[in-house]
Amino acid sequence: MNPLLYKAHPLMYLTVDSLANPAAHSSHEIVKLILFYLGINLFWATWLWQGTRKVAEFALSYSLAYFLALPALLLYLPTMLTLLHDVIAHQFSFADRTILVIYVFFATQMLGVFYAVAIRHPKNGPPIGLQDGIAVSLWMWLFSLPVGVGLLWLNEQLKII
Repeated sequence: MNPLLYKAHPLMYLTVDSLANPAAHSSHEIVKLILFYLGINLFWATWLWQGTRKVAEFALSYSLAYFLALPALLLYLPTMLTLLHDVIAHQFSFADRTILVIYVFFATQMLGVFYAVAIRHPKNGPPIGLQDGIAVSLWMWLFSLPVGVGLLWLNEQLKII
């Protein structure tokens, strides 16, 4: 069994399972999942735009921010929903979630390197560097916390996921 899917949130289960075994899901489920991520990414792109303004002291174009926010959304949101659901339900056990917590650490590092290279100053073109890239990655991780709580509440009310 995949350790990421142990008592996983339905969004995480559907995301990982559709990437690992796409034939097991209908095209309707996959399209619904893609549209969900693309819709949520509107908020993530705004947060990335704000983060680069604060950390690197310049603003990305919104279309570039939308494109660059997708990896953070895919790596952070399902994981945070799983972890936050456990915390809110008072069922969090570090022994059960060790792999997931380590995954968040490595995802943050990988996204930090990605942002360090992919985000460039608009005037002269050099990348923002590793320190600012990791700061932007952590900025995006912090955004996943309130969005995760909000989505858990919204799912409780409307059953969207």
